[in-house]
Amino acid sequence: MTPLVLVHGFGASRHIWRRVLEDVEALAIDLIGFGDAANLGRAGQTVGEMADALAGTLREAGGGPYRVAAHSMGGKVALLLAAQNPELVSELFLIAPSPPTPEPMDPEGRAKLRAAHGDRDALNAQYHDITRQPIPEQDFAQLVEDGLRARHDAWIAWPDVGSREDISGELDSLKLPITVLFSEDDPAISPDTIRSEVLARFPGARAIPIHGSGHLIPLEKPEAVLSLLQAKEERP
Repeated sequence: MTPLVLVHGFGASRHIWRRVLEDVEALAIDLIGFGDAANLGRAGQTVGEMADALAGTLREAGGGPYRVAAHSMGGKVALLLAAQNPELVSELFLIAPSPPTPEPMDPEGRAKLRAAHGDRDALNAQYHDITRQPIPEQDFAQLVEDGLRARHDAWIAWPDVGSREDISGELDSLKLPITVLFSEDDPAISPDTIRSEVLARFPGARAIPIHGSGHLIPLEKPEAVLSLLQAKEERP
């Protein structure tokens, strides 16, 4: 069975996959600047730097190539990882991914995102704003704690650098299977953005739209993620 890797999104950590990991075996990784890798974050860090660090972690783990499931910011990182290290990735599952082109976000939204770092009340408000389903109290508290412990430089680098990057020109070599799971009700990365900036750039990708979830699909609708990953595992 091809091993599975789980990559979190902005501000979170590997803990965002807790409900998924109850039913699948996978390696959940913290990106530099977040979770247990917070101290490795740096000012102005790019998508490429995150992808390089992730590649190094996978090489150390051995046993690849991997199926990679990645959420939000992690989706953009995973795309570049796969393009630059085809020997490490056999398949991509992008879940509410940040697009490879600059993420649509107005100046007010970027400023609000920057200001949320280290502010418990702002983090609480942010996660309430981008969800549509209730999240278990333990998981919501973990999201906030992850936001508080993320490295400030890495946090600021996403709205100021990573989310603005256009890596689409580096993805032409991608030949692997890609599945995109997204919510029609996502208030953070709209379904229009997913269709125009992700699916339109990968015409062979499989699209799986769902309803009723906000942006945090791994916590709001873990059954949708499990259905996707388990179906792939059971394929002959």
